[in-house]
Amino acid sequence: MGLGTAEARAGLDRASARVSTYGERLATELAPGRVLRIAVIAAQFALIVAAIRLLNIETPAFESILTLALGGFLVHHYLPAAWRQGFFAALSVASVPMVFGWHDGAWLLGMGCALIALCHLPVSLRARIALLVLAGVAMAVERAQALPGAASLVPGTIWPILGSMFMFRIMLYLYDLKHRAAPFGVGRALAYFFMLPNVCFPLFPIVDYKTLQRSIYNDDALRLYQTGVRFLLRGLLHLALYKVIYFMGVIEAGEVASGLDAARYMVVAYLLYLKVSGIFHLVVGILHMYGYGMAATHHLYLLSSSFTDLWRRVNIYWRDFIQKLVFNPAYFWLRKRGEMQAIGVATTIAAVVTWLFHSYQWFWIRGDFPLGESDIIFWTALGVGLTVNVILESRSGRSRALEKQARTLRENAVLCLKTAAMFTTIVILWTIWSTPKLEELGLVWRALLTCGPLDLAVIVGLPLSLGLYRVSFGERKREGGSADTAAPAFWPEAAVVSLIATAFIVVALRPLVLVPVWPALATLVSEVRDGRLNAADLKRLQHGYYENLADVTRFNNELWMMYGGRPNDWTESKVQRSRPDAIGSEFIPSTSEVFKGAVRTINSLGMRDREYTVARAPDIFRIALVGVSNDAGSGVKDDETYENLVEDRLNRELGARAGKKFEILNFSQGGLSAPQKLAIIERRVFDFRPDVILYMAYSPELEWTFSSAQHLIKNQLVGEFPFVKLAMDRAGVSIDAGAMPKEKIVLESRLAPYAEDALRAVLERFRTGAAARGIRPVLVLGASLDDAGRSTEIDRLIKLGQASGMKFLNMQGAFDEVKERKSLWIAPWDTHPNAQGHRLLAARLYTLLLEEGVVPTQKGE
Repeated sequence: MGLGTAEARAGLDRASARVSTYGERLATELAPGRVLRIAVIAAQFALIVAAIRLLNIETPAFESILTLALGGFLVHHYLPAAWRQGFFAALSVASVPMVFGWHDGAWLLGMGCALIALCHLPVSLRARIALLVLAGVAMAVERAQALPGAASLVPGTIWPILGSMFMFRIMLYLYDLKHRAAPFGVGRALAYFFMLPNVCFPLFPIVDYKTLQRSIYNDDALRLYQTGVRFLLRGLLHLALYKVIYFMGVIEAGEVASGLDAARYMVVAYLLYLKVSGIFHLVVGILHMYGYGMAATHHLYLLSSSFTDLWRRVNIYWRDFIQKLVFNPAYFWLRKRGEMQAIGVATTIAAVVTWLFHSYQWFWIRGDFPLGESDIIFWTALGVGLTVNVILESRSGRSRALEKQARTLRENAVLCLKTAAMFTTIVILWTIWSTPKLEELGLVWRALLTCGPLDLAVIVGLPLSLGLYRVSFGERKREGGSADTAAPAFWPEAAVVSLIATAFIVVALRPLVLVPVWPALATLVSEVRDGRLNAADLKRLQHGYYENLADVTRFNNELWMMYGGRPNDWTESKVQRSRPDAIGSEFIPSTSEVFKGAVRTINSLGMRDREYTVARAPDIFRIALVGVSNDAGSGVKDDETYENLVEDRLNRELGARAGKKFEILNFSQGGLSAPQKLAIIERRVFDFRPDVILYMAYSPELEWTFSSAQHLIKNQLVGEFPFVKLAMDRAGVSIDAGAMPKEKIVLESRLAPYAEDALRAVLERFRTGAAARGIRPVLVLGASLDDAGRSTEIDRLIKLGQASGMKFLNMQGAFDEVKERKSLWIAPWDTHPNAQGHRLLAARLYTLLLEEGVVPTQKGE
């Protein structure tokens, strides 16, 4: 009894001490000076969050989670120390259903908690590892959908995030659990694996468990928070720069025509990695705001002077992960055979494992395991370069002087050249890695060989300028962590952060302020804010190159962000079949399916339309519409297409007055090129004897002109279109199917200079063919929700239309009344217009048909 009373009193004493300690800390934190500083830190955090949200430089999911992090920041700071990690864990767990919803979120949380539970089973370590491997294999089979005919049990959208949470961190967790290297608990495990904001990013830094636990408030709280703000701002700057490069720098391999173009293509491919470094800075910044004093994940990696220097500077958490679990065990196991041999072999093993782990990472993100020629070249070169550098450094001995010594002029010159050479080397390797199609890579290399003096001056000058910067300013120490003793003064840094974040907000709200300084940047801000893709990605998307998202540039994940969450069967049609003629494909008559989330019905004549007869009665005014997926109504119901809406309105408002029944026959299909539209008109439309034919052209019409060229060559149909044959002759492309470029993009790039002449010939043949049959040809410039940045192409089409000798209708401006264009998309990953978009298109087309006198409005017309 006495013992129990003593224990109870001891427990009360400890609780009283905790309360006393918390009261003392709270009194300190409520001191006016600290309250003012914490308010300023919170204001900086809020400004950065507002800038990210207004600029739309990340996903809406991340914007929501960032707002959640902002809302929990002050609560977390003023909680008792013992509650803080639990609160961070609760926020992290809550973020999962916020992003995925309750159903998919429950799957992710349930599977994640099951994996954590396996780590703590009361069995031997080997047994736990075996169970985790079995669970991983089962998940991989489900991820790859490797069992034929088996229905997917797990929502496909969660795999990239579940993989990023567990595929590497569970190895570190189990390792530290074995060695009891840090404290463990339910809250700590949940905070580690579901770590805010991991739920938004399939690419996430590999945070070490022991390091995370040891970093908890390893410095004064306000210093940690201000460092976090600094990292957040740096992440914002990296992502903003990434967006500038993405919109202004990215070009397709097929557009590379000179040495400067080739250099631009190569350098931009590498600089797109800013996306990753920006995200990682944001992640570490958020961790700092919750008391985790983690070090920076990247450190001036563009200034690397060797492979080992790059290894130390880029994705540092990955280096630490490999060193802990791969290099160190291999090195100490091999050390008895000799120091140099141990270092060389362990480095080689680390390089090979890095390659395999990256492919393993991409498996969980994309569902495939990349092991192509480009991967082999890239990783082999990196592995060999890293191994050689490590051995050479080990033999010569790295300088480890305690005091920094000034470099001589010769040493500075050598460092400058080494930095320039390393940048050039990694850019070349990155280009190979991010251009897996050899024909496209050949276009870049051939253009690089055409360099003139000016080209060479620019190409050589950029790496040398980085070398000079490294010599002059590039010796700054890595930031963050308990060793970050050189933090800037609080008030000057807070002022700078606030001013920069406020400038971003002003630019986001009023892009026009940039017009006097840089008009192109003002346009770019508008495009970024609207969530648009750049011209290169739009072109690839429209041509179907990204149907499986497999050949997207490694860290250009704008398309993945948009399309990664779409259903697997979103683009698969079951009611289309191929044709051996120039049309290429057609709808199967009298079928229906759910396509892009909406039922579409194909009539008995093979059109996505109502039922009609081939013969036309005398009182019918018939219009034929020949267009692409927008015109076929992808993603909207049968009665919601703008073509049906216009037909109904014509009959309702003009039918009785004009004494006519109006019919609009929709011959549109997705992805038609100009020759395919012409073939449909000549082989199908003329048989229906329409009064008017509307040829729908869109801003990328010139890019699409030769999209069916491969089909024409393979099926020996080029002779039907002399303008295609002429373009091939002028481009030096053989009519022999075996000799033509294998890659579609390469063939189209070689024919592209002759697209305008070919399109002009298509329109002329359409005009004369229709007029000879008493049919009125009309060229219509359609409006698309992804027309942004295509003003040049639109202007060219307007000139072509005005010079075509036929009636020209311009539907541009149909969506002008809608400020938020995304609200008209059929899905967050698909820019086809929804029902509201089709209503706007219908209103525009109806007005133009009347204003331009294309349809009769009175009897006798």
